[in-house]
Amino acid sequence: MARVTLKQVALKAGVSYQTVSNVLNNSPLVRPVTRDRVLQVIQELDYHPNFAAKALRGARTKTVALIFVDATPHEIADPYRNLVQAAVAHEANEQGYSVLTGFLQQQDEETFRKIREQYRQQRFDGAILAITRLHPNTALKIRALELPVVLFDHSGPQVGFPQVTADHASGMRELVHFLVQSGRRDLALVIASDESTTTEDRCEGFLQATQALGVRSRLVPGDWTFESGQRALHLMWEAPDRPDAVLCANDRMAAGCLAAARALGIRVPEDVSVTGYDDFEFALYTAPSLTTVHVPYENMTREAFRLLLQHIEQPTNTPDYLRLPVTLIPRESAPGALVEGFAGSFAGGSDAHRSV
Repeated sequence: MARVTLKQVALKAGVSYQTVSNVLNNSPLVRPVTRDRVLQVIQELDYHPNFAAKALRGARTKTVALIFVDATPHEIADPYRNLVQAAVAHEANEQGYSVLTGFLQQQDEETFRKIREQYRQQRFDGAILAITRLHPNTALKIRALELPVVLFDHSGPQVGFPQVTADHASGMRELVHFLVQSGRRDLALVIASDESTTTEDRCEGFLQATQALGVRSRLVPGDWTFESGQRALHLMWEAPDRPDAVLCANDRMAAGCLAAARALGIRVPEDVSVTGYDDFEFALYTAPSLTTVHVPYENMTREAFRLLLQHIEQPTNTPDYLRLPVTLIPRESAPGALVEGFAGSFAGGSDAHRSV
């Protein structure tokens, strides 16, 4: 079906081309009765302004899309989403841009169709995708659009799009070294069983470090929520061989572990150390305060926005891959100080890894 034009709207409404344009631009020069008539015709004809025409004349919409891909209910309520959304909005404002925020399930063809149509109408110039893992089919669809895209907190180097992430594996290795240095020898990692690159990186760092340092390790199932952290600690304390350190792959699960420890009369950190990952603000206010790994989401957002604008202005087939360093934040739940070179004092591997 051919696209309805502004001229067709003007003819049916019995007004000039300029009048329709004035209505679309909310001009105060249009009388209310005329405005209503034009808007009614626009609705009847299902007319969509062709923003692409502006782009062809050298103009840009000065709008970017922030799309949370495959977000689960816990992620929508998670501090992560609010932090990223606020950081993108701040950076956009600094650069004179506005932000459209949306959600996309990679298998949802209808939502993808709407995003595709909005881009083709030049509603936005490019998109930041906050995504855990980009499926090959989705990558093909985005390439077909020739849509400028940056993947946020995604670490698959072969996907063919610019990416900004954090060095999650390194952060988890440093956390393991820190705990072993403080005397811990039986470590458990509470982590989700999803397919996200973040999960893979954090789990890989944990297993690499525990093997290199020759200490026992185990994986305990969680789902990133506070409640799963509670369940995980109860599960571990029902077992005869309890760990002396519980590492959680995010702060929410760690907060759940701390709550369960209080309920069970377990002393933290005397009986068991508990650590998180992300360093969201509430980690300061848990009891005890939470040792965690700070992920520089604000800096990651700044770099993602910079890369996106760069690819909007000068498209390139060479994708950038930025991996920013993370920082260990010692607090009360696992006190201590990381000694430089400590990891090297533990030689050899270990076959002590198991799952709970």
